[in-house]
Amino acid sequence: MPISMRIAFFIAVILLHVFIYFILFKNISASPMIKHLGKFIVFVNFFCIIIFLKLYHMQMNPILYTILSSTLGIFWISLSVAFLVFIIAMCIRFGFGYFTLYQLQPKILLIAWCVIGILVSLSFYLNAKKPSVVEQTIEIENLKQSLNVVLLTDLHIDVLMDKRKVAKLVQQSNELKPDIIILGGDIVDNYYPIVQESVKELGGLKAKYGTFYVLGNHEYYYDTYTILRALNNLGITTLINQNIVLRNLGINIAGVADLAGQRGTFKQSVLAPNIIKTLESSYERFPTIFISHQPKIIKYFNGENVSLVLSGHTHGGQIFPFHFLVMIEQPFLQGLHSFHHGNKDSQIYISKGAGWWGMPMRLFDTREISFLHLIPKQ
Repeated sequence: MPISMRIAFFIAVILLHVFIYFILFKNISASPMIKHLGKFIVFVNFFCIIIFLKLYHMQMNPILYTILSSTLGIFWISLSVAFLVFIIAMCIRFGFGYFTLYQLQPKILLIAWCVIGILVSLSFYLNAKKPSVVEQTIEIENLKQSLNVVLLTDLHIDVLMDKRKVAKLVQQSNELKPDIIILGGDIVDNYYPIVQESVKELGGLKAKYGTFYVLGNHEYYYDTYTILRALNNLGITTLINQNIVLRNLGINIAGVADLAGQRGTFKQSVLAPNIIKTLESSYERFPTIFISHQPKIIKYFNGENVSLVLSGHTHGGQIFPFHFLVMIEQPFLQGLHSFHHGNKDSQIYISKGAGWWGMPMRLFDTREISFLHLIPKQ
């Protein structure tokens, strides 16, 4: 991230914490002690966020990681509730007068903090639940035979997504007996030597016609080439602007490098995304399954022979209402959608992901293993 963006982010987080203090703490009590306690809590939360973002790429104790990362989720939930309280307070202020607001404010703030406590607890619970198997039937034109595809994205293998959790995801995927397994990026989220034991569990994935992997944006933060070699050594086919023709199935499997490769030193390397190169060896009479970590790759399409795009990245929003910010950057949030490009119509399926980023929290959202039933279009 450029230094200017880091400074802007830092200032924004400071100002939003100040907003949380003024809305949720300043008027909850006339006691100076309560107000000072509020300042302390807000400062500690801000400080923990900064420390987490600084140490995020390092090896960290799981308990410390959980505490520090959770402050991000607590901040986001508290900010959302603070905005709601602000709107309610303004409505009471202009509708019934300041005296009414003064009388009701302590009760409103007490309710607000109860809501925050409930939502934070709920977010931990939802994230801890076993990923749901989300099944989706998709019609593909010119497909020779039906195929069952497991789409696993956004595992973010790190301190908390450890060997035991990865093994459970592998077992859950294998129980579906898929024809093909797709690893749709952001699978590894730390330096390989730190997470190698967890990553090796992916070697246990079993699919009739193979497992295929594409890079996500997070793999670009680390030893990217080492990660690619390690996955290849596990028998997983890595696709970096490449296409494989499965003639026995009558289908192309294409995988593009992530859009993160457009930045910095990567943009002149083989890890820069290239749609033309990705599709150049595809067989035009076969339908093409195009794997891209980020859904917004479809904005770069212009009439290519692509039947279905498989993506992740969005996490389904992970913590409501972050969903709305995701929609600013990405064309869709989750699920199956149709889109038009050039003179072609294609489909895209976006998985909410089987893991999480940062805080082990999800709110009004759940983890998923996508089980796609591809069938010939009638």
